[in-house]
Amino acid sequence: MPSWITEASLRAEHGLAHGSEVHLPEGSRLTPSASQLLAERKIRIKYIADDGRVFLPDDADAGASEKTPVHPLTSANVRPGNRCAVCNSHVEKKTELLTLLDSEQLVPKTHPRIALRGKLDTLISQTVWVQTQFAVSFEKYPALCHSLADLRSFMGNLLRSEVTGEAQAEISMGDLDDKTIHEISHHPLKYLGHDHIVPELSHGPNVSLLNVLRAMAREAEVEACKAFQTDSFSLTRPDIVQGLNRLSSALYVLMLMVLVVETTGSLPEIGVIS
Repeated sequence: MPSWITEASLRAEHGLAHGSEVHLPEGSRLTPSASQLLAERKIRIKYIADDGRVFLPDDADAGASEKTPVHPLTSANVRPGNRCAVCNSHVEKKTELLTLLDSEQLVPKTHPRIALRGKLDTLISQTVWVQTQFAVSFEKYPALCHSLADLRSFMGNLLRSEVTGEAQAEISMGDLDDKTIHEISHHPLKYLGHDHIVPELSHGPNVSLLNVLRAMAREAEVEACKAFQTDSFSLTRPDIVQGLNRLSSALYVLMLMVLVVETTGSLPEIGVIS
C-alpha cells in the first residue's frame, strides 16, 4: 500500500520555498491539499527509492525496474559529454584539473562558476549542520525551523539553477516573500520590534550560527558577481546575484527573529509591508 503525504507532513518535514523541490519516498502519494500546496508554490517533486536512486514523478507509478533514474541535482538521465570549452574539441581523457561546467563543456576547476559552486556547496553543508542544532533548540518554535528549511531549499535551487541555466525563482521564507524580506532587513525595528544588530557573544549560539551562514551567503554573492559580471558592468545572471543578496538578507532577518524569540519568548507579529 502506498504511503500518503499530507499537507501537514509536507509543512512539518520539508522546506517549501517557492520554486524549490521536495524528495518523497518512492511509491508515496499526495493528498489533494498536499498536491495543491506544491502546485501553488511551483515546487518540483522527485521520488527516492530505498537504494537512493532518484526518479521523476512521470514514472512514479512504474516499478523500480521499469524507471530511469535521474541525476538528483540536474534531473538529467544521459551521460554528459566531454567537450573542451576553449577549443570545442572532444576530450578523450578528463584530467583532474578539468570538470563539467554543464552537460557538455569541460573547464578548469579554477573557472569562476566552479568557484561559485564551491561556495554554494559549503554554504549548503553548513546550513544542514545548523539545521541539526535548530531541531533541538527551537522545538517549541517550529516556524523558525521551517524558515531555515525554506532557505536551505532556496540554496539548493540556486545551485541547480546555476548548473542547469534555469531561471532562479525569487526567495521566500515562510510567509515572507522577496519584497517583504528586503523591507524587514532594512527596517527591523518597525516590523520586528528590534533594531539592527552587529552580532556579539551576548546574542547567543543560535544567532551566531545563523550569522556564519549569512557571512557565507555574502561570500557566495561576491563569487557570483565575479562569475557573471560583464566588461560593461552588467550581469549575465542577475537572478542568481539577486537571489544570493536576498538570501543574506533573509538570514539576517531570521537572526533577528531568533533574538526576539529568545529575549521575549514569542515570535513577532509582522504587520502589513508597504
